[in-house]
Amino acid sequence: MSKLVSDIKSGIKGVQGAGDAIRGSAMEVTDQALDNNGNHPQTQLSQAKNRSITEKGKQDMAGVDHMVARHEQKHGKHTAGAAAPAATTTAGTTGGGGGCEL
Repeated sequence: MSKLVSDIKSGIKGVQGAGDAIRGSAMEVTDQALDNNGNHPQTQLSQAKNRSITEKGKQDMAGVDHMVARHEQKHGKHTAGAAAPAATTTAGTTGGGGGCEL
């Protein structure tokens, strides 16, 4: 049960990371569009904060992406062999009427 809770928490972290990446990017664009003085200390501080939010969001998403890839790789080895025969077709074989076998 704790693995399930951990996976859910990781998924939520990925969703939050996506939101942070979007929010940080949107705020950067807004600052660029509305700010007349890019050299003002407050502007530079705001830009750095927005870049930080964007990068943390991207890192969170990448972490979840790596976790999902590890999960698929771990479980894919067990299911790939079993799933392969169900996906094959027998079109054009003799005696089968040339249909698709599921």
